[in-house]
Amino acid sequence: NFDPILVIRTAADPASYVPTLRTLVREEAPAMALDSVMTMEDRVMTSLARPRLYAAVLVGFAVFALLIAGVGLFGVLSYSVALRTREIGVRTALGAQARDIVWLVLGQAAVIAVIGIAVGLWTSFAGSRYLSAFLYGVDPHDAVSFGAVSALLLVVTIAACLVPARRAARVDPLQALRGRW
Repeated sequence: NFDPILVIRTAADPASYVPTLRTLVREEAPAMALDSVMTMEDRVMTSLARPRLYAAVLVGFAVFALLIAGVGLFGVLSYSVALRTREIGVRTALGAQARDIVWLVLGQAAVIAVIGIAVGLWTSFAGSRYLSAFLYGVDPHDAVSFGAVSALLLVVTIAACLVPARRAARVDPLQALRGRW
């Protein structure tokens, strides 16, 4: 079911030509109607509306997944700090500075993040053949996209571990060794 399309290039406002076009079409081809008149820009925007909607929904899910990943990492690190309070107290009692404890927690978060990013990059690269059907104007092996997402995940990881790291750095060694944390 294809409808005929008439494309006209103008230098002036296209809307000013519509009455003249209707008259010409009615005279030359009475069986043909000039129903929907729109500019090429409007036609392109209409044809891209569905892919843009899909992209917006996909971005929404990606942001939600990123939020869940950040909250999950925060929970895992908070739980790890709670379990390791006695160890952190011993380290502090033996002379570890607050920055050493922060780096301990950051290192644990970095290991989790690097493993997650590596698995995600491998999965994305392996699935890029399937993803290419959904990408418009983006190479499925685009290094900038992979790098930007990896950097964003590292930023989320750092943000998620700041509170547990600061909490670990503030552990009182006496309270931790007595078991009252």
